[in-house]
Amino acid sequence: MNLRDAIDHAKPEIIDDEIGHDEIISFLRKRGLDNKPVILNVEGKKVAKNFVASRELLGRYLGVDAYNIARELAEVERKGAKVEIVDFSELDVGKTEVNLYDLPVLKYFPRDGGRYITAGVVIARSGETYNASIHRMMVLDETSVATRLVPPRHTYLLWKEAVERGEELEVAVVIGVHPLFLFASATRLPEGEEFSYASRLMGGLRLYRKDNLLVPDSEIILFGRITAERVREGPFVDITGTYDRIRDEPKLVFDEMYVKEDFIYYSITPGGREHQMLMGVPYEPVIYKFVSNVCKVKNVITTPGSCHYFHSVVQIEKRSEGDAKNAIMAALAANPSMKGVIVVDDDIDILSYEDVEFAVATRFQPDRDFVVVSGARGSSLDPSAGKTTSKWGIDATKPIGREDEFRRII
Repeated sequence: MNLRDAIDHAKPEIIDDEIGHDEIISFLRKRGLDNKPVILNVEGKKVAKNFVASRELLGRYLGVDAYNIARELAEVERKGAKVEIVDFSELDVGKTEVNLYDLPVLKYFPRDGGRYITAGVVIARSGETYNASIHRMMVLDETSVATRLVPPRHTYLLWKEAVERGEELEVAVVIGVHPLFLFASATRLPEGEEFSYASRLMGGLRLYRKDNLLVPDSEIILFGRITAERVREGPFVDITGTYDRIRDEPKLVFDEMYVKEDFIYYSITPGGREHQMLMGVPYEPVIYKFVSNVCKVKNVITTPGSCHYFHSVVQIEKRSEGDAKNAIMAALAANPSMKGVIVVDDDIDILSYEDVEFAVATRFQPDRDFVVVSGARGSSLDPSAGKTTSKWGIDATKPIGREDEFRRII
């Protein structure tokens, strides 16, 4: 499966009006398309956006509804992984001169440090295993970018080990992949599991071998080296919609570029709903599994108001007093970046903010049901946090034995 196979599921609006590479955000806002799947004409080239910008869209690719995503992802490891490897020559792409300005790379906001590749999946080899992860890349010139590598994540460690050996880290960067491959690349997994996880999500995965690297079916494929040289990267708008700080990051130099005929470039809007979905929703099955160790969990979502990252709602089947408190602690342990959890009963619609607020309003007492944890490690993306953060949990469940008093009639 590839990006073009996903078009039937995403049903994007296709816009033929030509737009400049630095005009996209204002154009989408004026049209009310910020979080809608679209294929745009950017200076004569096709740009796709927002194919993973809602739970409904992600559910379509997975074959489930918006309510069953966490449960489906929690069970996906039980599916068999079918990975087929063939020669790179079988992929329908043509080699072209490396020139990043031939791609419709976007500048999203006026204060951005430059034009950014935001949906580039970096594939690197570690022995006999491979790592695939999404990294933002600020274009420096025709052949190089500044690549944000977050320590101590896997690509950073591979690069650091290569530099310590006096080498450069060989990588492939693929742009325009199937949305489920993009989702798998955004998911934190055990070392070397990205390809098998993507295969389980997609019902099979074909990879193309070129020299020491494997790549999926992609619209654009770049081969290059992450060097020891560091260059200034940023500013860049991160998941909260606020600017991240400027850093010195490794320079990635590209040596080869391959593209499909009439290629479709893929772009993720920084701080947009798709960015948040890709960062936060992969934690839902992790939270689901952690909570299942302490009580009967029914469902989990990360909330859109918290950028799908900082807060979650956990639905349980309460069987004894204390289940909700245990669920709070388990959920917070599942994702160190998470800041708040609301636990509700299984009669609450967790996708409805009004329903969740109703549970808080009618089943929660602050002096009895509010949990605060001080001095915990949080997320560097939270502008309110310092070296540590406070975390909270709300038990908005009905007391055992008094269920009839809380049953809704209308």
